[in-house]
Amino acid sequence: MNRWQIFLLTVVLTGSAYAQDDRAEALVASKPQADMTYRQLMEILGRASSMIHDGIIRENKQMVKEGAGLILNHPAPSHKPWSIMPESDQAGFKKSLLAFDEILDVQAGKTESEARDENWLNAAKALNDLNAACITCHAMWRKKASQ
Repeated sequence: MNRWQIFLLTVVLTGSAYAQDDRAEALVASKPQADMTYRQLMEILGRASSMIHDGIIRENKQMVKEGAGLILNHPAPSHKPWSIMPESDQAGFKKSLLAFDEILDVQAGKTESEARDENWLNAAKALNDLNAACITCHAMWRKKASQ
């Protein structure tokens, strides 16, 4: 189990439901709202990850910066993200949302920083951690999400 999985489990298994609800609401409220669904947002974040990958392969700092910027500055969807889950899973999804949002921000920032310094192998490792977080979240929640 890597450090991000341990962090995620700690966040998911600790904290009151009310505190998580408030933090999730605050996170979503802190972002500009876009006219798109959560699914469409995830598609954009997937493209951002691909752009970062292409930038690392090409040793193109600007591509990495642009892709990381899409992740770091993404808007909120036009609805509450947890509304795509059955009511019985919404509290758990909120906890995951908080944990994964932090992981993605840290790893996108680290990827961009390493690319800026031309540490391409470290940039690739940070992108791998970012992608592992995406895949972990999808494995946990994708089959429960409504379309």
